[in-house]
Amino acid sequence: MLETVKPVRAKRGTLDALCDDFLKWMEHQVEAGNLSRLTLSSRRTGLTQACETKDPDGDRMGSLDADLPREAFIHIRDGFGGKTGAAETCLKALRAAYKWGQDRGYPLNSPVFGVKSEHRPKGGATSWSAQDVEKFLMAHGPGTMARLWFCLAYATHGRIGDAPFLGPGNEVVHDGVRHIEWQPRKRGSAFVSIPLDDMLAEELENHESRDTYLATEYGRPFASSGSLDNRVRKWVEAAGLVGADGKAKRSQHGIRKGVAEIMAANGATEYELMSSFGWTEAKTAGVYTKKFQRRGAAASASRRLPTLGDGPRAGGRGPGQSTSD
Repeated sequence: MLETVKPVRAKRGTLDALCDDFLKWMEHQVEAGNLSRLTLSSRRTGLTQACETKDPDGDRMGSLDADLPREAFIHIRDGFGGKTGAAETCLKALRAAYKWGQDRGYPLNSPVFGVKSEHRPKGGATSWSAQDVEKFLMAHGPGTMARLWFCLAYATHGRIGDAPFLGPGNEVVHDGVRHIEWQPRKRGSAFVSIPLDDMLAEELENHESRDTYLATEYGRPFASSGSLDNRVRKWVEAAGLVGADGKAKRSQHGIRKGVAEIMAANGATEYELMSSFGWTEAKTAGVYTKKFQRRGAAASASRRLPTLGDGPRAGGRGPGQSTSD
C-alpha cells in the first residue's frame, strides 16, 4: 500500500517560507492577468538559487531565519562568482520578495535593499549586420522553420516572448493592407499593429497553414518562449554565427535592436518607434533617435567648417579668426 506524503511546508519565518509565500502570491497574480509568467519564472529562478546557497557551515540559506544580516546577502551574491548577471537576477528576486513581505509579517527594511549588484552590462544584444542576415538566410533556405522565424522576427521586430503565439489569427486588413496585430505579453507594453511585409508574406506561402506561424519539428506550437529561444540558438549556430566558445552570438533581440537602429537612422521619430515597438515611454525610443540626431547635427556642424587652404567660406571665419577681427 502506497503512503501519501504531504508536501513539506517550509518552517515559518525562514527564507524558504518567505519565498514560498511570495511565489504563491505571484502565481495568483499571473492567473488574474496582473503579472507576466516570464516575471514569475525569473523570480522563481532567483529565489531558488538564493535558498539553495549553502552558508559557511553547510546549511541551506533557505532554512535560516528570514531576518538575515547584510553579510548573508553578500555571501549569496558572491556565490555566483563571475556570473554577475545571474547574481543580479537573484538580488532582484530577493528584493521583490522582501518588499512584498514587509506588509505580511516578514522583516522590515531588510539589508538586502542595500546590497549592490556587481553586474556591468556589456551593451546587451548584438545587432545583426547585413552580413549576418545573408549568412543566416544562405544556411536556412525557403520553406525552413528557421527562415520563417527570421522573417517573422524581422517583420514584426517583436520580443521572443510573443513570437510563439503569433499566427493567422493576428492578421487583419486595414485599407486593403494586410497587418499583424497583437498585445505584447510584457506588462506595460502598448498594442502593436504593423503591415505584414512582402518578405514574410512570401515565406508564409512555403508553409502550411496552422494556428501559429512557428512550430516545432513535430508540427506543434512552441510551448514557451524559452523553448523557441533554445531552437533559435541552434539555428544561429548552424549558420555559423557563433563566438569563440562556439555558442550563438546573435538572437531575436538583436534583430529587434537592429531594426530600431535602421529606422532611427532613416529618420523615424520617437513616436513612430514607440508605435512600432510597443513602447510606452519616449525615453526608450530616444535611446535610438538621439544617437542619430546627434550624428546628423555633428555632420551639419562639420559642413560649416571652411576648407583649409581655401580661406573662410562666404560669411564665415577661418580657424583662429577672432570674432572681434
